[in-house]
Amino acid sequence: MLLDLISPERRPSARNRGATLFEIQAALIPEQNRFPYQSTQELVLAVETTIDSGSAEEYFIYFHGISDNEYDTIEEALREAQLQSSVRFTFENALDAAILRIMPRSEHHRVGTNLFSELREKIASIPSHGSQSVQEFAATRLQIPRVRSKEGDESLGPATRVGWHAWPSVMIELGYSGGLDFLRLDAKWWLINSGGKTRFVIIVQIMTNPLGLRIECWKMIPSGRRQTRQTRAWIPEQVQDFDIDEEGVVTSASPELSIPYDCIFDEPSDNASDVVFTKAELSSFTLWMFNLLR
Repeated sequence: MLLDLISPERRPSARNRGATLFEIQAALIPEQNRFPYQSTQELVLAVETTIDSGSAEEYFIYFHGISDNEYDTIEEALREAQLQSSVRFTFENALDAAILRIMPRSEHHRVGTNLFSELREKIASIPSHGSQSVQEFAATRLQIPRVRSKEGDESLGPATRVGWHAWPSVMIELGYSGGLDFLRLDAKWWLINSGGKTRFVIIVQIMTNPLGLRIECWKMIPSGRRQTRQTRAWIPEQVQDFDIDEEGVVTSASPELSIPYDCIFDEPSDNASDVVFTKAELSSFTLWMFNLLR
């Protein structure tokens, strides 16, 4: 169930048990961070004020009365204020509402960019593949037209996917110590709303005191119930998890972080092989990142 992703003390009340992913995530945002949308200028000011406050972790703001049609104007204003790279949007058109995730620290971008680069190198090393086998989607806003849309942190997909309707096959989402509930809901959002196009989500929780990383891998798996007589229903589920402490010690029940070939590419291949990060590689990467975070 959706609510199983959220720690018991933060779950919405019983009357909201039928809520959408967006509504469940919005319910985690405190009342003082919920505002009516007045203008692009006020939204930009809210982002600017949050970043200037010196917050060490990501910050969430909920705006209601805001149309998805206003996104381009808002994006341009954020770009002019040099704030665009620090903000990620999730829109729910039926509610005329948006959640803004504000990431004031540059370390967030370093971890995401470097993990993404490591992943691309792994994919390029698969036989019969290379650096041009996949394309980068970055923080592109992905849309279900007139329904909902969302921006992610880092993402990639097969180079064969083209056009405005293309979605990434692998998504990476990053957050700080208090954001794990949000990250898990983000993972479900991508897997459910992409219509099967996004097949693997890696979420990375950055902990700063003490330093540490938690990595979770999510994908769709068959549920215990049938959708029809012929098919089973599929649900998003965490399939791997890794806790890495400040000494680089990796704790996990999984022997390695493995991304199945068919979660990355749309077409089968005789040379197909999964992308694998060993525990030693995860440890080395984490210690490298910690040198940037200190």
